[in-house]
Amino acid sequence: MRFLLILHGETCADLRRSTFEQTAREAGELIGGELLAHQQLTVTVPDRAGPGRIDAYYLIDVENQDRAVELARLLPDACTDGRYVEIRAVMRGALSQYVEP
Repeated sequence: MRFLLILHGETCADLRRSTFEQTAREAGELIGGELLAHQQLTVTVPDRAGPGRIDAYYLIDVENQDRAVELARLLPDACTDGRYVEIRAVMRGALSQYVEP
């Protein structure tokens, strides 16, 4: 199952996520992840107040949700005041029904 780990909170560039990255990569579970640009650069359509502070994400492919939670707990974001990790299942193919060939 694929899960998106969405890192919320105040930007904290000094958080070390190497334990999570190494563990997930060695297990073959890390698909990718990126830091996002500062929220001030966010554009919404239609023009509305920007979303909450999301500053990074990881995409993982694991056996089940329990493993996703286990990996998320390795992220310092999960235990830093003002930050949290949202774990959301990725529904494969769900959007393909709306895309015309």
